[in-house]
Amino acid sequence: MLINFIASGQEHHIGIKAGGNLAKFTDASGNDYRYRNRGDFQFKPGFSAGAFYNLGSGNYQLQAEALFSLQGTQVSKDDLSYPIFNNNGDQVSSSNYDYKYEVHEWSILVPLMSRIFVTKGLFLEAGPQATFILERNLTSDYQVLEGENDRFIMRDGDSFDFGINLGIGHQITPSLLVDFRAYAGLLKRENEIKSIILNLSLEYRIW
Repeated sequence: MLINFIASGQEHHIGIKAGGNLAKFTDASGNDYRYRNRGDFQFKPGFSAGAFYNLGSGNYQLQAEALFSLQGTQVSKDDLSYPIFNNNGDQVSSSNYDYKYEVHEWSILVPLMSRIFVTKGLFLEAGPQATFILERNLTSDYQVLEGENDRFIMRDGDSFDFGINLGIGHQITPSLLVDFRAYAGLLKRENEIKSIILNLSLEYRIW
């Protein structure tokens, strides 16, 4: 089917695109991460930028992309505690504190999107996406207190993800388009998490 589509394709476009995203992890283990001592996941802002190749025939288009992206998640662990001692060195109570940090994943995204124009300019799109995670690092303005268990911090991770994009967009001019996508990871990474990403991008067709 793809070979027949390419053979009958009437329009070819090459261009660049860039945009911002909100990304987070979700619990894929079936348990509450607070109970599992992992923390609470929240959306973290990031970006994506790269190039695309678009092949169209009538109201249908097939678009392959290669994007460099920063995504990840914010993590908040709010049930940590440290002991309080009296002058004799005896523990008399404890006090709770919060620990927050961000997981940054520098990645290469390879989406393959099918687009259908439902009206003049307005299109719906869907397709698979492979993600190759090049590097993961952490940042935080907080410190884990001495003696506190820090195994909840997600230092390491898998280097590959796969999921599905669903989106909607509009062709503003023959060369300029805008699209909004929601990505849902299908793989259970590290046996615990899946990814959710919301992305808003501008596309410019150079040719």
